Amino acid sequence: MSSLVDKYPRVSDMVDIAKRRMPHFASEYLFAGTGYDEALENNRKVFNKIYLVPNYLKGTVNPNLKTKLFGQEYDAPFGMAPVGMTSLMWPGAEVALSKMSVKNNIPFSLSTVACTSVEEVGKHLNGTGWFQLYPPADKAIRNDLLKRAKNSGFKTLIITADIPASSRRERLRMAGVSVPPKNNIRTFFQAAICPMWSINTLINGIPAFGTMDQYSDGNWHGNAKSKAGFAGSQMQRYLDWDYLKEVRDIWKGPIILKGLMHLDDAIKAAKVVDAIYLSNHGGRQIDIAPSPLQILPEVRKKLGLKFPIIIDSGFYSGQDICKGLMLGADFIMTGRPFIIGIAALGHKGANHVHDILKDELSNVMEQICAKNIKELKSQKVVLEDSFNLKNFNLK
Repeated sequence: MSSLVDKYPRVSDMVDIAKRRMPHFASEYLFAGTGYDEALENNRKVFNKIYLVPNYLKGTVNPNLKTKLFGQEYDAPFGMAPVGMTSLMWPGAEVALSKMSVKNNIPFSLSTVACTSVEEVGKHLNGTGWFQLYPPADKAIRNDLLKRAKNSGFKTLIITADIPASSRRERLRMAGVSVPPKNNIRTFFQAAICPMWSINTLINGIPAFGTMDQYSDGNWHGNAKSKAGFAGSQMQRYLDWDYLKEVRDIWKGPIILKGLMHLDDAIKAAKVVDAIYLSNHGGRQIDIAPSPLQILPEVRKKLGLKFPIIIDSGFYSGQDICKGLMLGADFIMTGRPFIIGIAALGHKGANHVHDILKDELSNVMEQICAKNIKELKSQKVVLEDSFNLKNFNLK
């Protein structure tokens, strides 16, 4: 019997099987962007404009992928990005992905609007988790979320900046996406033809907003209630520089500001937070936004080589991760590939995706004899004109 790596040697080899095993509404939540999906498509196409120029005759190496961030050493320079409504896409995904991350010593980020609560997921992370805050306009809710994350062992905070308004996400509207799933014939039919998803949903429970739901019931003692159902993920949000500084005063640990795209924002943020996180929300917020990869070289140049820069949006392979690192990122976060793996193969699929990404990155490093991430990042890169650069390296 062939091994998983023989049957599915790339993340892309699992996409079709993942789609077949997921109800249409869950699949659309995973794969859709917003508007006309132009940002979503550009996030992938931009990788085709980046080339590594190999430099040989350096012998052979056994690459070391270990990477330090905020004093923590990880076994690879990538981690699990925050993904909302995770257990809607595959039941029990948050816990499975958190266990995978701990096993492989990579960071796991839990979204405010994940389906499993911050308390439950925190039990599986051994104090290494990252919590992603969708900043509520209601500061009582904000403060309670921060307290719960801290008490659950989360050490690093990601504050998401790129959601001042809800995106239209037309494909999700047409697919009838909601949490919990709508109780109608279309939902039942889509679930019925995906028996493994349905069985696992019965085992794990109907998807809900595990962290946020308590703020929408009558027991919440704060200033306001969030809306129920899918609208719970579209609660009123607010973030400005004063709000950010308030969180900085409350949270005693590393803070990452996620969703930045503009150079001016990056420069200003570098004075307030511990790392910036370039992202266009996976192409799900503004359909006319560029890929963060197109912004990365200029941001790195302005911030210098030492300030930590994290990036996501469109990373599906070890080759993609390699390109992000060579353009100046210190760490890559990716979400969709891990969900694809777990939907296609069950819980073992998450670990298989990790192994693919790590092996692909390691193989590139072997090919060019880069013995560590620092040497990889010093390689010569050729970029097409959309980057306004002909050649680039971090030296």
